[in-house]
Amino acid sequence: MLNFSKNNLKDEGRLRTVFLGWLWSCKFEAHLLSSHIIAMPLALNDEHQNQIQFALERGIPVYLGVLGTKRLPYPSKSFELAHCCRVDWLQRDGILLLELDMLLRPGGYFAYSSLVAYAQDEDDLKIWREMSALMDAFDIVL
Repeated sequence: MLNFSKNNLKDEGRLRTVFLGWLWSCKFEAHLLSSHIIAMPLALNDEHQNQIQFALERGIPVYLGVLGTKRLPYPSKSFELAHCCRVDWLQRDGILLLELDMLLRPGGYFAYSSLVAYAQDEDDLKIWREMSALMDAFDIVL
């Protein structure tokens, strides 16, 4: 769990840019924007057309693409926080984790989560166990 002083996400200016590995409902993105934190969600064009329109109408930037098909169009060390949900980071020998590592600034945060609705999904449980084992190897708490 990330603890920020005074329960403030901006954390005295240290958190300015956030990469979101999935576009959901834009509530989190809008909350970050109200705190002067820029969120860059990744959206699949074929699956999230309504959410994309909703985000763009509210001034929330969105990148259309799919993780793992092309390099992300951001310079290295662009983000202080990356949050991703239900992404198999270990596929193709962890190439997605390497890409994410390139995007995070030194001391940046990586937040991985899975929705409660998928808690019994065998594929998600396998990914969670593999990620937990990887984080244990580096003494990182999930």
